[in-house]
Amino acid sequence: MSTNVKKRPEVLSPAGTLEKLKVAVLYGADAVFVGGQQYGLRSRAGNFSMEDMQEGINFAHEHGAKVYVAANMVTHEGNEQGAGAWFRQLRDMGLDAVIVSDPALIEICATEAPDLDIHLSTQASATNVETFKFWSNYGLTRVVLAREVNMEELAEIRRRTDVEIEAFVHGAMCISYSGRCTLSNHMSHRDANRGGCSQSCRWKYDLYDMPFGQERHSLKGEIPEDYSMSAV
Repeated sequence: MSTNVKKRPEVLSPAGTLEKLKVAVLYGADAVFVGGQQYGLRSRAGNFSMEDMQEGINFAHEHGAKVYVAANMVTHEGNEQGAGAWFRQLRDMGLDAVIVSDPALIEICATEAPDLDIHLSTQASATNVETFKFWSNYGLTRVVLAREVNMEELAEIRRRTDVEIEAFVHGAMCISYSGRCTLSNHMSHRDANRGGCSQSCRWKYDLYDMPFGQERHSLKGEIPEDYSMSAV
């Protein structure tokens, strides 16, 4: 009689700093994802210098864990400059994979750092198995599902593909489709898709009645929740 052995899913944790990387690894994370100082969506976070990146990779590998770098920005003209050399440097450090959404950066990485694994970012909105097939043909080894995918859809995709699947299970969830939002651009002139999101959806809002020529009056009433636009 045969026995099916199910592999435990990889536990992947964000790590905004070198200290947080070490804590995550020591507390049992199988892998961590971090941001470098270029090409990521957290340009205002405490991102890793190349020196810290190398130390973090070495530490993780010594403890049997992996490190991935998020390079998930949407590139405008000129933003991709220098990416090839940057990807090669990460590869030569021993990085396990980069997480990318922009096809231009995917092409640059695959061409100029061919031995570096590429994971498709959730920002790319992968919601079906045909999308998995498309990106696997380009050599991507893992697809991070769009956060809109439900459990039934995930199970169906898993049944029909051998590509690795990553899914978010905890954390702050952007209200816009796959995190592609222009609220920040409009309200604070900070491009959310190039790392500058001001998290406009998490500001405190109110609803007002503004009769012509009269003072405005709040309609919030007894509603205690100030974060009316976002669930977080």
